[in-house]
Amino acid sequence: MVGYIGRWSILALTLTPWLNAQQQPVAFIDVTVVPMDKEQILPHQTVVVTGGRIAQVGRSTSVKVPLAALKITGTGRYLMPGLADMHVHLIRSLPKVKSQSPPSDNSSHPTIIPTSASTDHERENQAFGLLFIANGVTTVRNMWGDPAVDAFAKQVDSGDVLGPHIYSTGPITDGSPLTWEGSRVVETQSQADAAVNEDKAAGYIALKVYNGLSAEAYHWLVSAARAQNLPVVGHVPDTVGLRGVIAARQDSIEHLDGFWEALQPDSGPAPASMKVLMERVDLFKLPTLAESIRAARVWNCPTLDLDRIHPDDAETQWQMSLVPPALLERYRKAFSHWQTDQERTRRVFQLQISITRVLHQGGARLLLGTDTPKLTVLPGFSLYEELQNFVEAGLTPYEAIRAGTSDAAIFLHQENEFGVVATGRRADLLLLEANPLDDVKNVSKRVGVMANGHWLTEAELRQRLMALRNKNQH
Repeated sequence: MVGYIGRWSILALTLTPWLNAQQQPVAFIDVTVVPMDKEQILPHQTVVVTGGRIAQVGRSTSVKVPLAALKITGTGRYLMPGLADMHVHLIRSLPKVKSQSPPSDNSSHPTIIPTSASTDHERENQAFGLLFIANGVTTVRNMWGDPAVDAFAKQVDSGDVLGPHIYSTGPITDGSPLTWEGSRVVETQSQADAAVNEDKAAGYIALKVYNGLSAEAYHWLVSAARAQNLPVVGHVPDTVGLRGVIAARQDSIEHLDGFWEALQPDSGPAPASMKVLMERVDLFKLPTLAESIRAARVWNCPTLDLDRIHPDDAETQWQMSLVPPALLERYRKAFSHWQTDQERTRRVFQLQISITRVLHQGGARLLLGTDTPKLTVLPGFSLYEELQNFVEAGLTPYEAIRAGTSDAAIFLHQENEFGVVATGRRADLLLLEANPLDDVKNVSKRVGVMANGHWLTEAELRQRLMALRNKNQH
């Protein structure tokens, strides 16, 4: 019988034949390219990859394929950019706990030990890396930066482990009392300046703001971040409100935060409960709000799949079996009431869909993201559901996929790195059996995934997933 360390070593071997693999060029021959620079397909193309980059894209009759290239048949198949999940939480190291207040229905602002932190973060992140890549997610925006995640990102970039390219924000920046242990408190201007300086020096892509910030602290943070050319993303502080965040031109709003409060009637008492808040939402106010968001160039990452009811079927059970069981147990304990009121959850989901629909109709920019991991929101798998949610909200397949490819790159100012199939871009690619612009469900009909120039067939990815599942069950 193989012991615990032995089993993990075997799994590690299946995850990391990565650094020395496929030094040769790769060519996709006679493939239909879905470039995602605009709504089009380009038939009979050959795409050559060398050194982790797309070296050539052109008509198959004109592209010269290197003699040593690995040749992949593209006839009848479609090649598109890898997907980007623009709101994830990779696993951090555990913070130094100052208090151990569990979530409580009796407290309006308990401080909670974060579920996305663990002493086993290395193993859990490697599992996440495989789940993302196996689902064609080759880029993620990690929403809470941490040295453990930074180290994992370097391992991925160096080719030591399999995973998506990681762009991390700084840690959650909140007021006092904190919502989450390990967050950063900012209550003074000097603390705001220091927080921005820390995130800039660490190389994080943005400052992340949270609900409990005072109005003064929020504006100090925005001012300091603008001076450092550091984007500001995150929640809508309660003291600032959605309209205040729009006026400040916050770069992105997560989870449609603050919308329900902004859509309340102009008169009358403040809602005393979430139920009343939801019932009093006035969607007739939304077009004007959407126009102000569009004009301010504020992006929105709705994470609709958080409020979708997921069936407890064989496919869901298979997906959950791939997640490290200790992590699932942490989430079960922390979110014991997750979606227990299914009728309310359905109403919330439909309201969020309606808000997303009007934002899109009003020209506001959208990002595809999931807030994974949660009990029903799993790495990689849930991004396909979010694509379908976007289509339900009125986006075309092209528009939905664009929110997780070329638009994600534009938002991150990484247009020259990823997001389209074009010469010079990072070779993060999905080879599909059917046209994704016909139906977003076709994005899951993979022949294989190329991540940073390394090709893995669907059969190889399935084998790795089985190894991960077997590890989780022992």
